[in-house]
Amino acid sequence: EYTVVHVGCVAKINPAAPLDKVCVLSCGISTGLVATLNVAKPKKGSTVAIFGLGDVGLAAAEGARNAGASRIIGVDLNAKRFDEAKKFGVTDFVIPKDHDKPVQKVIAEMTGGGVDRSFECTGSINAMISAFKCVHDGWGIAVLVGVPNKDDAFKTHPMNILNERTLKGTFFGNFKPRSNLPSVVERYTNKELELEKFITHEVPFSEINKAFEYMLKGDAAVAWEAGKPLVIEEVEVAPPQAMEVRLKILFTSLCHTDVYFWEAKGQTPLFPRIFGHEAGGIVESIGEGVTDLKPGDHVLPVFTGECKECRHCKSEESNMCDLLRINTDRGVMINDGKSRFSINGQPIYHFVGTSTFSEYTVLHVGSVAKINPAAPLDKVCVLSCGISTGLGATLNVAKPKKGSTVAVFGLGAVGLAKFGVTEFVNPKDHDKPVHEVLAEMTNGGVDRSIECTGSINAMISAFECVHDGWGVAVLVGVPNKDDAFKTHPMNILNERTIKGTFFGNYKPRSDLPSVVEKYMNKELELEKFITHEVSFSEINKAFEYMLRGEGLRCIIRMDA
Repeated sequence: EYTVVHVGCVAKINPAAPLDKVCVLSCGISTGLVATLNVAKPKKGSTVAIFGLGDVGLAAAEGARNAGASRIIGVDLNAKRFDEAKKFGVTDFVIPKDHDKPVQKVIAEMTGGGVDRSFECTGSINAMISAFKCVHDGWGIAVLVGVPNKDDAFKTHPMNILNERTLKGTFFGNFKPRSNLPSVVERYTNKELELEKFITHEVPFSEINKAFEYMLKGDAAVAWEAGKPLVIEEVEVAPPQAMEVRLKILFTSLCHTDVYFWEAKGQTPLFPRIFGHEAGGIVESIGEGVTDLKPGDHVLPVFTGECKECRHCKSEESNMCDLLRINTDRGVMINDGKSRFSINGQPIYHFVGTSTFSEYTVLHVGSVAKINPAAPLDKVCVLSCGISTGLGATLNVAKPKKGSTVAVFGLGAVGLAKFGVTEFVNPKDHDKPVHEVLAEMTNGGVDRSIECTGSINAMISAFECVHDGWGVAVLVGVPNKDDAFKTHPMNILNERTIKGTFFGNYKPRSDLPSVVEKYMNKELELEKFITHEVSFSEINKAFEYMLRGEGLRCIIRMDA
């Protein structure tokens, strides 16, 4: 409400100017506007390219429009920004990824050799270089406005400069604030400048944190293409809407499901995307209607939810929530069909409603399990998927009795959620089907079997290897979409049972906290599953370990 400022940092303005509008001239908008008018100084009829259509870039476009530019080319990753940019005078739009040549060549072809002026407003070093190269030789001027990373280096061939191009930088648009800012205010009062276009939200001072929520950004590992290394990007994470929760992820882990969909095997690719679904974090903020969570709570995000209202959630036998059942093709929030992630306005798709390869993420409240705050998140984060699935498949579904014989097909993290293997069978070492081998080893078949690979042949063998009369086979692995389970009906009539399970029949919000307590009470050893640990910046190493078949779970530390 009150502050103290050096007199040199105070600009006296027209008292008739509405402060709720002209207050935005104290930084970014003036920077972009005056970078055009004071530094680039485009002439009437000039061609202009603007890299980055955030508020600074749009202000630069407004300045170019004011100067009488005949053509203003907006360069951005998000096509949805073009409609908004038109209001500021942008006439053409270029998405670099839509072209198989460098963006500066695209612009040169559009403009007969290059634009007269260009502005770089993103801080990306590649955009800076392109902005310089896209101006016309002989008279072109490129102005750098965005702030680069501290280790960036601007590189270009000297001939690009010798061919009479000019590169300039600017700070606050080369404005002297006390001398010049009053004149920009007058532009607004004279209706030469429309500030209303830049103002998108308004909140009372008591709700200032909402403004931070609107602007919240964090690092995320973005998959731009199938099978290509993830790229650490700064993403904007929108505030949670009704019945949503925004989390700060502290630890995450890589699962085979992430790798499968990252490779896009047999799937419709949905990129760019933020993967990840095994994690632990804390609640950062909550949306309207959320009553059982508060900021600061320790939680596990889960790929399958529990709305607590549908028939499945109310059933004691099912955890297949109608509202929040896993959907790998959705990529958006169910509340409004939109993503909460974006980069410079470009939406980034979600993955199974969790997207934990991000410093911040937004989930439906039904996909968040509140846990004991004393539980170490770097250990219990692995309970969000595979380990709970395998553990629950045994304890909740197969329910072997003391002294039972059990066969486990597939000894990855899901299969090993039943550590204590006493014998090992490699099907390739035998000249008969593996179910016959197991029947001979166990005098007719095992009491229980668990299939954890997703192989259709393993599923059939897991069923046919259980003892007639009482044997129970439980399918856990996810099959290929065109697979078909085939067995003779007599295998079923002979009193064998086959069951399927999803997340071990655990209701995530109701049951997962008790699994965490098993670890806290030393009934469950999670450390055995954790074979590697990497920093978030090294997340691609986790993919390498899994693709090489090295280890079980790799913990990814978000703070390193």
